[in-house]
Amino acid sequence: MTGFGGYYDAVVAGAGPAGSAAARHLVQSGARVLLLEEHRKVGSPVHCSGLVTPRTLEEANVETDLVLHKVSGARIYSPSGNELTLGDGRTRALVIDRAGLDQALASAAQRYGAHLELGAKVTAIESKGTGLHVIVERHSGTSTVTTKLLIGADGAHSRVARLAGLDGPKERVIGLGAEGTLSNVDEEHVQVFVGRSLAPGWFGWTIPLGNGRVRLGLGTSGHWKPVDGLKRLMEAFPEHFKGWVPSQWTGGTIPLWSRRQTVADNIMLVGDAAGQVKPTSGGGIYPGLVGGRLAAQTAIQALSKSDLSRKSLANYPRAWGKALGYEFQKGADLRSVYTSLNDGDFERLVRLFGNKRLLRLINREGDIDFPGGMFQRLTKLAPILWMFVRGPLRYASLWKQ
Repeated sequence: MTGFGGYYDAVVAGAGPAGSAAARHLVQSGARVLLLEEHRKVGSPVHCSGLVTPRTLEEANVETDLVLHKVSGARIYSPSGNELTLGDGRTRALVIDRAGLDQALASAAQRYGAHLELGAKVTAIESKGTGLHVIVERHSGTSTVTTKLLIGADGAHSRVARLAGLDGPKERVIGLGAEGTLSNVDEEHVQVFVGRSLAPGWFGWTIPLGNGRVRLGLGTSGHWKPVDGLKRLMEAFPEHFKGWVPSQWTGGTIPLWSRRQTVADNIMLVGDAAGQVKPTSGGGIYPGLVGGRLAAQTAIQALSKSDLSRKSLANYPRAWGKALGYEFQKGADLRSVYTSLNDGDFERLVRLFGNKRLLRLINREGDIDFPGGMFQRLTKLAPILWMFVRGPLRYASLWKQ
């Protein structure tokens, strides 16, 4: 193999948002960085619906205009078709060019000096003194790269995590998505379909792209296949999916957050590889970008001290926990409640959240990146919500603050 080899301060496996963000921050500090992407093109295939908040693009800090459409709220449908409309006219989320985001972040890393190799993946690692030998496979052969640090940003099924002996996610959601056209599209609202009979353990969705185009999909964490669930959903809501013409299908695994190790000697995990994925919505772009930045900050300090031990790198998960840990812990509790609900519970909750006082609070404080605080205030405003909590909460102390 030609084009790279020798020594790098850091090797980043995976040129998704978290990996490219980490690479960019590292090279900005003067580090020599190799960025590997196992596919032949950055951003392909797409495994994400691309619905983000404005703060996500602020964190990404790329110059490219990636916004395809803006949405001001959501319509949530119970299994029987009862509807809850959220939003007050303000823009709440952006629908972005998902592949374009990956490409813009990788290009930014390259501009600052990262070496990007496409069609290349890590297949083995060997400890060598105070560093690592990283075996990289490409279609033309294999190469050995020497580095002090390997950052695994290689997705839900992280090979770096396995090679380092780090645990994978405790729970995964399997999703199926598509892009296409519908006859009747609500251009202002995301539509969310909930219910154990429709999407056990998760939900279905449609996201408007403008001009009659949508991204839609469904996920499950049970024994159902998403394709069967999506078929049931379309049969249950024929008017919503009238005239559906798909142009592109995609699917993937969503590794939901749980407490786990994200560092080892000379190893760090970021993004989906670290399980930095919201337990409530499956969103991973914003927390992954934060993870990439914080991992790079810790790595820069560790490299300056020539100490890449697990103890030294542990500053990274502590920093990520300080930034997002409480929110994700609350999200894990909300998910445990959500998965316990039956269809009757969803019907009652859709009606309950339609209460004017609750709706005002939701519209005022709703934030898809940080929903925990809003739900905590909802329980104080409507204590009846605690009746839906039927088991112990793992992070119960957070709800008493």
